[in-house]
Amino acid sequence: MNRNSPLSERRHPYLPGLWLAAGFLGLASLALLLRPVGVTPDTILEKAAMERWERLQKLKTNQLADVTTYGWVDQAKGVARIPVAQAMDLTIAKLRAQNPKPAYPITIIAGSAITAAAYPLYPEVPVDAGAMAAALAADGAAAVNPSAPAAKPAPAAKPASPEKK
Repeated sequence: MNRNSPLSERRHPYLPGLWLAAGFLGLASLALLLRPVGVTPDTILEKAAMERWERLQKLKTNQLADVTTYGWVDQAKGVARIPVAQAMDLTIAKLRAQNPKPAYPITIIAGSAITAAAYPLYPEVPVDAGAMAAALAADGAAAVNPSAPAAKPAPAAKPASPEKK
């Protein structure tokens, strides 16, 4: 085809793009027509949420009944349950009848560099100054006297004033 041919014989450069757009539009409309109707993620989630809500309410009702009523846990073994409020009252009465005692043995921590530096972990435990000084010396540190005031740094030298001319 040359430039002198009639316009009806020329190929139009936008024709393939037009066919491509029409094909895409056709496929999109076909996809919309074939999609399932009535089942959307929202309806699925709402239905599942309602089922979970009903199960939760049933569970809460059962748990409330378990902690507020009498019943058997295992009748063959003779294990029963009582209301929690009554169980707490019985436990408090039992504990009040006993003499108080420590729940665990109280241990004394051996001296360390921290206690040697006059900062004991437990202030109520007396600190032996001689033992702490020996512990510090073993650690290679200088002796610390907590009662002596800390040395003040020397004042910095004043800068020389510029000479006036």
